[in-house]
Amino acid sequence: MSEQSTRRERAVAAAAEVAGRYGLAGLQPVVLQDWNNTIVRLAPAPLVAKVSTSPLGQSGSRKLGREVAVAEHLYSAGAPVVSPARDLPPGPHEAAGLTLSLWELCRHDPETAVDERGAAEALKSVLAALATYRGELPVFTDQLEEVGAVLADPSRLPQLAEDDRAFLLQAYGELSGTLAGRRWDERPLHGEAHLGNVLATPSGLRWLDFESTCRGPVEWDLSALPQAAVCVFAGVDPEALSQLRRARSLCVAIWCWFQPDRAPEVREAAELHLRRLRAGTTGS
Repeated sequence: MSEQSTRRERAVAAAAEVAGRYGLAGLQPVVLQDWNNTIVRLAPAPLVAKVSTSPLGQSGSRKLGREVAVAEHLYSAGAPVVSPARDLPPGPHEAAGLTLSLWELCRHDPETAVDERGAAEALKSVLAALATYRGELPVFTDQLEEVGAVLADPSRLPQLAEDDRAFLLQAYGELSGTLAGRRWDERPLHGEAHLGNVLATPSGLRWLDFESTCRGPVEWDLSALPQAAVCVFAGVDPEALSQLRRARSLCVAIWCWFQPDRAPEVREAAELHLRRLRAGTTGS
């Protein structure tokens, strides 16, 4: 059995086990996504399980617990987000050696293109509600330090060519120095505000995936968005945005080269962001 099949089977088993604890039987779990964590639809129940199967980052329990707390705060504040499970404890839960959280199924059309300006307007509402969140959040540079530790160990990036690793090491050193020398106007952020984390639902756009919520400049969130979305925000520092777009591409490239065979989309992103960094064209 392949590594992917084993990972998915474990995720499905963990999700079904947790559902069974609360009396849900006869489920037909379906893996919806497996790019980072493994997302499992607990059909026919209107529930989705987010199972922590990523080899990077803090402990699954800590990250998923913070994500649930942030999403509950935002949902209660009326922000356009996907809700944690309402009828069952959202978690995090432990099962089959994995950590997972439970979420309401948010019906949407995956073929519908997300309007860029609409997503930005929805993000503005999310950030306004997030400003009143009082829980502890990491700083945005933690993500850069995390991938820097991966980059420093060649054994953790066996599929990355040595000249590409040398290039990324140099880029990492330059960016780290540049970012450390700046003073940032920090605020709570989504953390991974790209359009893949927006669902087009019958009732409007909904943001999800708050696992990387952090504190930092608004340009860090905007660095994941196309320019048409950035234009919705006033007072954006173009120099900071340019630097953080490069930092964002660096993080994505290193994370994806850490596990490029996890999914075709992961390898595609690994190659795309490495090309962007080499070409100096990280803007969207």
